[in-house]
Amino acid sequence: MKRILGVIGSFSALAVLLAVIALAGVLGVSAEGVSDVFLFRYFSGDGIYSRFGDVYESQWVKGKDITTVYPIASYAYEIDDNGRQYQDVWNEAWNAFSGSENSRICYRVEFGTSDGKSFDVLIVKPGDELVYKEYLENYLYDDIRVPKNTWYSHLTPEDTGDLILSSMKITAGSKVDYINTDIKITACVYSGEGDIGDDGKYKGSVTSSVTLVRKAEPLSISVKKGDNSLPTLLDKDYKTSEAFVSGDTVTVKSNSPMAGIYVIWDAPVKPWTITFNGKEEEKGQNGFIHDYIEVDGATECVIKTTGWTKISEIYAYSEGKLPSDVQVWDKPLEKADLLVFSTHADDEVLFFGGAITLYNALDYKTQVVYMCNYWNGSKVREHEKLDGLWAMGLRNYPVNMEFDDYYSETLAEAKKQYDFEKLTASVAENIRRFKPQVIVTHDIDGEYGHGGHMVLCAALREAVPKTGDESFLPESVQKYGAWDVPKTYLHLYGENKLRLDLRQSMDVLNGKTPLEVEKNAYKKHVSQQWTWFYVDDEYYLSCADFGLYRTTVGLDSGANDMMENIVSYAEQERLAEEERLRLEEEERLRKEEEERLKKEEEERLKREEEERLKREEEERLRQEEEERKRQEEEQRRLEEEERLRREEEERSKTIPTPEPEEPVNTPKLDAGKIAGGVALVLIAILICVFVMVPAAKKLIMRLRRK
Repeated sequence: MKRILGVIGSFSALAVLLAVIALAGVLGVSAEGVSDVFLFRYFSGDGIYSRFGDVYESQWVKGKDITTVYPIASYAYEIDDNGRQYQDVWNEAWNAFSGSENSRICYRVEFGTSDGKSFDVLIVKPGDELVYKEYLENYLYDDIRVPKNTWYSHLTPEDTGDLILSSMKITAGSKVDYINTDIKITACVYSGEGDIGDDGKYKGSVTSSVTLVRKAEPLSISVKKGDNSLPTLLDKDYKTSEAFVSGDTVTVKSNSPMAGIYVIWDAPVKPWTITFNGKEEEKGQNGFIHDYIEVDGATECVIKTTGWTKISEIYAYSEGKLPSDVQVWDKPLEKADLLVFSTHADDEVLFFGGAITLYNALDYKTQVVYMCNYWNGSKVREHEKLDGLWAMGLRNYPVNMEFDDYYSETLAEAKKQYDFEKLTASVAENIRRFKPQVIVTHDIDGEYGHGGHMVLCAALREAVPKTGDESFLPESVQKYGAWDVPKTYLHLYGENKLRLDLRQSMDVLNGKTPLEVEKNAYKKHVSQQWTWFYVDDEYYLSCADFGLYRTTVGLDSGANDMMENIVSYAEQERLAEEERLRLEEEERLRKEEEERLKKEEEERLKREEEERLKREEEERLRQEEEERKRQEEEQRRLEEEERLRREEEERSKTIPTPEPEEPVNTPKLDAGKIAGGVALVLIAILICVFVMVPAAKKLIMRLRRK
């Protein structure tokens, strides 16, 4: 019984120990010291310590503070100081861990520079940070050990002893412009020698990091044509511009290094060149009217035009993450999951913006094609369409058809304004070019009765059933091949209705809904804000309502998803890559199996050959042994014969030769007498047989009777 109680007691103690360990895990208590730490910022006006996210964006200006990091061993996202000093807040969290008195903080700082240097420095004591002081100045503080309500400065190499490197201020150094990477700051907790290796690297596991990202800064520049300044290119107004002819030059200068310049053209773009840092580059091949060009830190660059053109604005930026409104466009897609045909700039937002924003956010490749361009009209709308698309998250440059903007109220009237056959051919060419999985375009009745909307919808309905036929408009087939569109949706179409859900917030949209993003994008169409149109999903021009006009993949099930029954190009690529890898793996395994079988066969043949050689060797050795024994036997025989011969010789030498004797007369036998004697013997034998055999039989019979 005592043994049983002892076992029960042992298990109870173990259970208590496990419970304590579990509770320690919940409360963050570790017998080995501090096991959690996070980096916070301090907002003095609010008295709040707020936890850093993974990334912190700011401008880096020589001699100016970038930020200060405060490591606090707390999971909280905000901590109200409630009038307490930092050391009180710090101690409250730090001392909640058992063994915290043995824990300390060090910092790891990582970044690279354009002059070929790379830093990965562990700061354990004051002075370690001086290795990169030209680029980045770190000021270390022991906020914990200083008396309260006293002024104190940052730690220096002369400060030694039992220090706690608590907060650290990061300031841009004199060569901060040479830093060409993000800066990663990591607070590391160590409590023993094993946490920091002999190589000076941190080996522990209690860390918290923030990546400092440099925000590009708009730079002050001068823009001249010859000796003449061009202030209209710096007024941030799309409606003003300067004209240039072939060979004209525009010189852009800055007192600070320019990472890039942002050129806003106010006419269709022709090839142009830019010269900086002694090299010349050709630009304009893509036709982007909003074009960001990297100039590698130059303080002067020269733009040279070809042919007549116009420039509206020029901006310059320092190194860093560009502002969100600087458009760095990618070329139009090669293949589009969603292809939107929009008559005018702003239609793509008013009617199709929900679909564009939603499916682009869901990583479906989206391309916009406009029927009308405005180079012969209100050119500002060419800029507004780009601003609106960029605000919805698109990064592939839109395509313009070669049609001007005319107003009409009927389809018949619109067909008089536009060459319907040419429009249909242009629609078909773009369908074949982008090979869309899904097409979206206007309402048959032109939404509010606009003939331009009607004629584009009519041209698309004419083209869509035929683009898969190589005999239909063969010119575009030769350029792009035939393509039969799987699904075509029309805005407000009354059959096979679909209503998009545009009111769910999405992380990829920074927590906003597609409808909110779409509404903000419509504000970019500044010149159209006087109209009565607005973006919404709850009125008769709802941006959420569509109908499936044509399908080759079956009707929708009611899931309100344009991409139902569609496999995106990205997914197709992923599946194709998966299949390629699968086939490669199968081929690798097949080759490995062949190689294995080949090796096995080679090994088998090798073993057989070794066995054969072994047997041959054994046979050879056996025969050699037999031959050796035979030879030994023969040798012994010969030696024996030789010995006997010698003995005979010796014996013959020692025995005297006998005298010859007189011949003895041996009587000769008489043959007749011999024959007679033999006959008598035989007769005697026969008599014995005949006499003794019967007697023997009688004797045997008597013995049996007895």
